[in-house]
Amino acid sequence: MKVSPSGADLRAFIRDELEGQLFDPLFNKTGRAVAVYYYGENDSPYFPCDIDDYALRYFGPSQYHSNEFQQEEYLFIPFDEDYYQGMARSIEKRFTNWQIQDFDEDTLVPSALANAMMTYLDCECTYFPSMKDDAPIMSAYSYARRLGVREGFLPLLVKVDETLWECLIMNSAPASEGEDDYGFNPEKVAEYRKKMLVAPMKDGKAVLKELIDQRKDEADDDDRDWEEEVLGEMKGGYDNCRFSSYWDSDIDMPHPLILAKIPVENPWEVLAHLSFGNWNECPDTPELMSVTKYWFEQCGAIPAAMTHDELEFNLSAPVPKEKASEVTVEQYGFCPDMDQNFEELGALADTLRRSTIWYFWWD
Repeated sequence: MKVSPSGADLRAFIRDELEGQLFDPLFNKTGRAVAVYYYGENDSPYFPCDIDDYALRYFGPSQYHSNEFQQEEYLFIPFDEDYYQGMARSIEKRFTNWQIQDFDEDTLVPSALANAMMTYLDCECTYFPSMKDDAPIMSAYSYARRLGVREGFLPLLVKVDETLWECLIMNSAPASEGEDDYGFNPEKVAEYRKKMLVAPMKDGKAVLKELIDQRKDEADDDDRDWEEEVLGEMKGGYDNCRFSSYWDSDIDMPHPLILAKIPVENPWEVLAHLSFGNWNECPDTPELMSVTKYWFEQCGAIPAAMTHDELEFNLSAPVPKEKASEVTVEQYGFCPDMDQNFEELGALADTLRRSTIWYFWWD
């Protein structure tokens, strides 16, 4: 009796009859195209890198990044059914991405702004055009997160954004504001970064307390009860495990993006490298750095994606339920526009206890 192709287990046949080797002539046209896409070049997504990501999940960060495996962790994964099924799911996911993928042809080549931003970033950068499925972006980010631990950088997804450019220049090289062709003085930018990095670090918890007190005063001025009307019950949240700041809802594709591998020792230092903020209610660079340091130490949150008015953090695990309300109040102090995303902050707390992405937006 023939087995349906989807249910056939070919492992023994490939091992015994093909000596564990799959050659190009064995595939049809689609199979060859997918093999080139997923295994042909060291690009994202890339099958060997997905195996390395599996190894990181299997062994955990501490063991994975130790010297135990001498950077050959994938060789020590037990080749069992869990491993087989895990990688089968990965292959299926990448195949689905390949099938539906499409690009905005107008963004295939980096714009003058994108090139200027990559020059400003002054580090290894990868440009991504607008595309239907963001799997190449997310896989590249995942690979960079893993490699950055060893190579001394933090990956950050940066939207190619005219307003963000203006903000960066305003903060770090104001004399260059309005220059033609996105000109700027790199020496001034370097001076600004150094100044931010050597300045005494504020106490992040104290910064948040001051901001929270401001929110409480505003609630009093509006005759809103802090516990009942502002905080509310911990319910009505959702799982937030995907970046959203870089999506263009008009075309249902990501905006053109830059994946920057920023050479910093600590996660909060990326905010000295990119001088985001310091307008309206958005904190300035020293406050952003101090709060980010505090949240990294308390929750493991790291900056991950940035537009001109949005900042997203990535966590390895959600905050515990018993800590979610405390972090919610901190986030509301940090970003008062959080109340535009949730009727009551209890829904934000319910979201935080389920989520590995923190999203901030300043109006």
